[in-house]
Amino acid sequence: MTVNQKIESALSELVNGNIWPLVCPLETEPAQWITYQPELEAPEEFGDDTDLEWVHYMQIHWFAKSDGGGKGAADYIAARSEIRNRLKTAGFCIESFTQTYEHDTRTTHMVCCCNIIEEMETE
Repeated sequence: MTVNQKIESALSELVNGNIWPLVCPLETEPAQWITYQPELEAPEEFGDDTDLEWVHYMQIHWFAKSDGGGKGAADYIAARSEIRNRLKTAGFCIESFTQTYEHDTRTTHMVCCCNIIEEMETE
């Protein structure tokens, strides 16, 4: 299973399947969605001049539109816990979370930085 497939498998249910690499392709954004992108891929462990493991550093972006009820930012705390738990179960190591509220779009934006090790096939 690829890194992208692991992310989508772990998180798709949280946003009703609204999860994509890089950007949301829809003209009108859903109430909640996730995008993800690689930050860096690097070999981590070597043996006999061969890379044995690669680490994939990823950013997961969770977005939620405000409900319009004057509350402002969406409640990201439950989503943060659920994303953290699901990614850990899928084998990811969580590095950090940051949150912001985009006033112009009335969207809460949370970023999760994480990584996962891909072991290379050896002959």
